[in-house]
Amino acid sequence: MEILFTIFSFVMLISIIVGIHELGHFLVARYFNIHVLKFKIGFGKEIFSIIDKRNCSYSFGVLPLGGYVQMLGENNPMQGSGENLSDKKSYLDATPGERAAVTLAGPMANFFLAAIVYFFLALVGTVQLSTYVGNVLENSSAEVAGLSKGDKIIEIDGEKVKVFNELNLILSKRIGDTGNINIKYIRDGFESSSQIRIDDWLTGSDQKAPTLELGIQPFLPPLVGKLQEDGPASAYGLREGDLIQEVNGIKIGTWQDLSKNLSLLPDELIELQILRSGESINIVLESSSFIDDEGIKKGRIGIMASNNLSEWPVEYIHEKREGFFKALWVGVEDTYKYTVLIIYSIGKMISGSISADNLGGPIQISVLAGSAAKAGYITFLSMVALLSINLGLLNLLPIPILDGGQLVMIAIEKIKGSPVSEMALEYSMRIGIILVVSLMVFAFANDIARLI
Repeated sequence: MEILFTIFSFVMLISIIVGIHELGHFLVARYFNIHVLKFKIGFGKEIFSIIDKRNCSYSFGVLPLGGYVQMLGENNPMQGSGENLSDKKSYLDATPGERAAVTLAGPMANFFLAAIVYFFLALVGTVQLSTYVGNVLENSSAEVAGLSKGDKIIEIDGEKVKVFNELNLILSKRIGDTGNINIKYIRDGFESSSQIRIDDWLTGSDQKAPTLELGIQPFLPPLVGKLQEDGPASAYGLREGDLIQEVNGIKIGTWQDLSKNLSLLPDELIELQILRSGESINIVLESSSFIDDEGIKKGRIGIMASNNLSEWPVEYIHEKREGFFKALWVGVEDTYKYTVLIIYSIGKMISGSISADNLGGPIQISVLAGSAAKAGYITFLSMVALLSINLGLLNLLPIPILDGGQLVMIAIEKIKGSPVSEMALEYSMRIGIILVVSLMVFAFANDIARLI
């Protein structure tokens, strides 16, 4: 069932972002009365197809890895050429401006989808982790800089932050840099500042979150989420939603505290003090054990941290909901913000500041889609928006066969006053196919390497 859910989430995710992209092409082509022959999501054998009264075919292919809109007059190796319907307006009959608008409409539809998603999320409201530091890893950059558990980060490199996700967003701009990261935080009611030194930061392929690379972990309450079947916690009566306050008399403030203390107690009787529905309860259980990667025996009781933020202490979460017009602005602002970040990251990958091994393919996307869907509709929609921006930007790259390459060809035609020669067009398309296929193979190879 887990695999089926992941596959379903992946298909739904790709269908949404590709469908919107192709819908952009389709609607603008129809606006200019260009005859559309086919609207297809996916490649390969058709598993569903209908034809409308304008003789346009709508279909789904068996491989949900892309899609296309085929217009009369196109001669694209990936799409084939349409039949000759002389009484219909073809793509080649359209002016360069009309063709440019049709081509640009796909990526613009992806940006529009992202803006709509971010608008919706701002309107319905989201609950996110606040910027409290739950733990600072030993010997980390953050520890050297003086940060400690309980600090509330309020500013990174001059940018105000309210939720933990913003920390990673801002820090992502510093990937590949050498210098100092400036941090402001509140400790015991007083504002302090510190600098964290970085050198060629996060240029490898280990894909750590920027905050974790610095040694900063968010606050996670010792709140029980899912319980392992037949695990000690389940067997001795712990329940989802229990707040663990003490382990063998030691006060527990965060999930990291809990995990650290339990790891030191393999195969031992442990007394837990928990808070359940406002009532303090003591439970004695016997822990189980496992051997970690370093060969050390550690304890565990078979519980996972709760991701239900509504049950968390209010001071450690940030709840945000906007009015209609403010939410509209947030939709545009967030789309712009993530677009700039992705462009910045692509630039650093091209320059070599970020390892190309970070590039992900369909396997990684499917895994992320499944995880996002499990986490809830807000997380899944956030991923839809982010990948929609990625798809829009990818298609604007000036590579023949992509929308950006077609825009370059249209611009050349406009400048020289005549269409690009068929030979030049054919060779450019071949080069484009080689580049795109090579990129796909490389991304797929990265996915396989992550699984090995």
